[in-house]
Amino acid sequence: MVILVPVFLISCIGKHKFAKRLSNIIKNTSIKTMFIHIAFVLCSAVGITSDTTLPFSFYDDQILLNRFKTMLINVREQNVSPNIAENEFIEIFKGIRESYPNALKKEEVSTLIFPLTKSNIDAVGGKGGSGYFVKNFNLFDFKVNGSHPAHDIFIFDLNQDCIDDKKNDFVDIVSVGNGIVLAIEKDWTDSSAFRGGNYVWVYDFERGGLWYYAHHRKVVVDVGQIVKAGDKLGEVGRTGFNARNKRSDTHLHLMYLKINQDFLPEPIDYYAWLIPSKIIKESSEARKKRKFNVNIDPLAPNNKFKILSTRFLKAA
Repeated sequence: MVILVPVFLISCIGKHKFAKRLSNIIKNTSIKTMFIHIAFVLCSAVGITSDTTLPFSFYDDQILLNRFKTMLINVREQNVSPNIAENEFIEIFKGIRESYPNALKKEEVSTLIFPLTKSNIDAVGGKGGSGYFVKNFNLFDFKVNGSHPAHDIFIFDLNQDCIDDKKNDFVDIVSVGNGIVLAIEKDWTDSSAFRGGNYVWVYDFERGGLWYYAHHRKVVVDVGQIVKAGDKLGEVGRTGFNARNKRSDTHLHLMYLKINQDFLPEPIDYYAWLIPSKIIKESSEARKKRKFNVNIDPLAPNNKFKILSTRFLKAA
């Protein structure tokens, strides 16, 4: 009887579009968690903003994020075969694409923000972006190496203390576009053998692909957090198995993976995108509170992104 009251109220407020989400909440969560979700749904429906950090309000999407990080760990630790990891990735991104479809035409995609504050294309390693090369790439097989499907973007750090000697400060890593944080690592130590050190994975709403930012000194965002272009993700550092070595200059390792029609990742050389990218002096802070839920319907992620993005950016 207690459950029927919020069900009835939600049905009256939002009609059929709330019913499916609520059904999933009731079916997949405990009683305690269910009431937390229902309370949040009600507040969202009537325009009330919660101060609680709830990066994702959908139980199914929370599971997808957990599965993505678990997949990354299993690949790194070689706990699963490449085929199993590949199939898991496909299932995860079918769900991600369903929640956040890319509805923009190529000419409507916004210009990138350069990923480091107070920096520009000259900081990219290799002449004309020649540091990028792909020979054998397989995201799902940890043993496959010999490629560098990314660009390293350097800071001027002669004494390797992660402080830019010209700027006399740490350098912010910012999101190049609008998206959602899928996975992070922030507990790397010198004894860790992880290649990427502290990292952030962001799903790009507009381009429909994945950005991988590696070697952070520190990470400041959380999983499930919505980020705008220019929002701070972390700071340039020297974390990672190779990045910590003295022979390695301090840099951001940035990779972009296109998600193809089969929901599989393909590395893309995005150097040409960086040339006209916008340079910013200061980063913005990604919102941890769901204040944007007044302008974006948090219960209808299947809306075209064009609607989601314009409403979100106007509210920012």
